[in-house]
Amino acid sequence: MKQIKIKKHVGLIHIGNREKSGIQIFEKLKQYDFEMSQWDVINTQNEVDGINAVDVIVVNIGTVIFDYDDLLAHLFDTDIPIIINEAEITNKYTGAERLSWERHLLNKIDSNISVLPDNLDRNANNNESVDLSVLGIKQVWILAASIGGPEAIQQFLSEFDNEHKYLFIIIQHIDKEFIPMMAKQFEKVSHIQVDIPLSGMKVTIPSCIVYPTDENIVITEKGIIELIPMNETFAFSPCIDAACELLNKNIKNLNIAIFSGMSSDGIAAAKLVKNSGGKIITQTESSCVLSSIVEGVKINNSIDFEGSPKEMAQYIKNN
Repeated sequence: MKQIKIKKHVGLIHIGNREKSGIQIFEKLKQYDFEMSQWDVINTQNEVDGINAVDVIVVNIGTVIFDYDDLLAHLFDTDIPIIINEAEITNKYTGAERLSWERHLLNKIDSNISVLPDNLDRNANNNESVDLSVLGIKQVWILAASIGGPEAIQQFLSEFDNEHKYLFIIIQHIDKEFIPMMAKQFEKVSHIQVDIPLSGMKVTIPSCIVYPTDENIVITEKGIIELIPMNETFAFSPCIDAACELLNKNIKNLNIAIFSGMSSDGIAAAKLVKNSGGKIITQTESSCVLSSIVEGVKINNSIDFEGSPKEMAQYIKNN
């Protein structure tokens, strides 16, 4: 994405807790080199000292139980342009709707930024792929799983800490509403940060990203995550094969670890990774809750290692 050097100073005021869409705005603004200041207003006693120094105010309104009318009246008295973000609504935006909302919000902040799409999905649709090793990431692994996967991945992640320079991308068959709870469970057992990706977020090292159920991930050469619309419908969500096809185009030197699950989704993904020069490791069938994916991958591919989830982690650390 073309970076536009902009010197405007944007003030973000979070009324109530910092909501998903408010954090998303912050991450997106960083890409455009805005100067930013943030204020948290969690009760009527909080003030926004220094707000007059900004050029534009974005007010992110979450779920609140206090009256903030006086605060809004004070802000409108400043004559500084104000943009209101109703987070209860915008938190639900995904895919093309979210991208359109982002572009229009940025255009309101500065008219030099076009509301027209800027082809964020180009890295997923051309033959260029990014080498994340230049950012200090030693290895990139897809962690693919279905039924029984969360328990196995928890055991796997418990073996890593902040010294290990890996990027893990978890593609787990799951309903969208359970992703936040699953991510918290993973983070409890791991010393590696576990993120639900937001467009504009920068990949940390090490880190673990949970693949969305309704959007696709593209990572730029600078390690910036962009989410692009998922236009197809699959029997399983997210679809391991489809997500892996895009990631394999996007990221060089991709590897895949196959965990417990019951489906054929993941067999084609493993083959694609192997044909591109990556490694395949699998959970042993005896340690799986259901082993259909593992069995299918082993029948159709030459694997590099199999073991328990903890043994799989040790293999990665030793290679």
